[in-house]
Amino acid sequence: MSSWRERLAFAPLETAERGEEIALRLRHSIELGVLEDGAQLPSESELAARMRVSTMTLRTALAELRHLGLVETRRGKGGGSFVRANTGDIAKAQRDTLAAYSLEDLRDIREYRAVLAGSAAAVAAGRSQQVPIGRLASMAAMIGTAKTPAEMMRADSQFHVELAATSGSVLFTRQEMAMQAEVGALVWAGASDRRRAAAKEHAMIVDAIRAADAARARLLAEEHVRRDMNRLIDLRLSLDSPPPGSLPADEGVDNAISAVESFASRLEGAAAASITSVEEAAQAGLDHAKKGRLDELEDVYDVARENLKAMPALYGTGFIAEKGYFGEPGSIWCYLPSGPESPQRFEMDPEFYDYSTAPWWPASDADDTVHASYAYIDALGTNQHVITFTKRVTKAGKMAGVAAVDVLVSRLQTEFDPLLRPLPPNTCIVDQNEVVIATNTASLVGVILSSHHQAERRIALPSVPWSLCLSVSAGENAAVSDLTALGDTP
Repeated sequence: MSSWRERLAFAPLETAERGEEIALRLRHSIELGVLEDGAQLPSESELAARMRVSTMTLRTALAELRHLGLVETRRGKGGGSFVRANTGDIAKAQRDTLAAYSLEDLRDIREYRAVLAGSAAAVAAGRSQQVPIGRLASMAAMIGTAKTPAEMMRADSQFHVELAATSGSVLFTRQEMAMQAEVGALVWAGASDRRRAAAKEHAMIVDAIRAADAARARLLAEEHVRRDMNRLIDLRLSLDSPPPGSLPADEGVDNAISAVESFASRLEGAAAASITSVEEAAQAGLDHAKKGRLDELEDVYDVARENLKAMPALYGTGFIAEKGYFGEPGSIWCYLPSGPESPQRFEMDPEFYDYSTAPWWPASDADDTVHASYAYIDALGTNQHVITFTKRVTKAGKMAGVAAVDVLVSRLQTEFDPLLRPLPPNTCIVDQNEVVIATNTASLVGVILSSHHQAERRIALPSVPWSLCLSVSAGENAAVSDLTALGDTP
């Protein structure tokens, strides 16, 4: 087994030491061809040390792989654990593995990898006069002579790991190895057309580092990674494509626009209905409250729970207390961590979550109608990209709190995806801050449209502050922004 395969497959885990995570890492490495059929794995103690997990945790992972028939254990002299790969069906394994990622997962990986590669390239450029970069240059050229996707994956992975190492940062290198272990094989699934372009991009990055041009090195590395990841995102989008001919060519666009408008209306209607029922339950609790405490509104939780069961597009709903009314902050909130069959109560920690400054909290001059926030990261709540619908709840002219509904941005992409498919490429739906919340093109996933972007047609969607933008084009200087910046969006 060559060292580059070991470095990818056995890179240390950066997350919790769970057997299923290790099993998934090794399973992907086997199914995607990183670990070849018949290869012997290191001993349990050595492998556990390399992946930085306990021996017991590793044994759990290997037991799962044996159950799946991907690893076999041989006894006696020359024994150990050996890979049993189904080498005839790597393409299917690649599709299945890719299908397990959501677009939001891939978008986050894209931006993380781009920032990681860009930062490593910039730091390397700052050290280029003191550190030889001949090894990096030779690795940059390797992909140009690669013949198979496996060789391309190897050359590209080696270049990126060496780029991180050239920065002099052990942490950069470790993180890059983890990223290559996770998606390196997927990036080069059937990507033979990218070989020459990748070789040129590698060489340009090295030239910028050699010239000590940190800004250019960063930009080139980020663009290179985003280009590869956008191709992967497009492949993921294609897995959900409707069958050819499902819409008549002459009616497809008009029907798709109508379907997008109809879903937007239904979604707002579902959010408004949930908010109304939560508000009614809260008002009833306030009418009967004797001590003016939030726990006297407990019926709100049962209503919220039933709303989520009945309206699968919603992720969370409930009532958030106004501190000035109850004397302390708090909430009665139900959400769906894993699906409509498992609504759970969310316990907010008011010490760390000042929701009065959250994007969805009503302004002092807000009216008593339903409003939708822009897309944001609910960092101290769901830890997801969400849009929140809200309505003030008042009692005797005084604001008692807010009835609200959360909708996941990832769920919007899932729901809108088949409706956007018949529309022209580079079509998207944006919120009131021009953040793309759904699209049919990888390069627009997570983007914030700027003045450099132009749409052939823009349609305001009914009931929500969103627009459908058809055939978006970008100028040479268009800024590419991702949803990780949404927490600071004004």
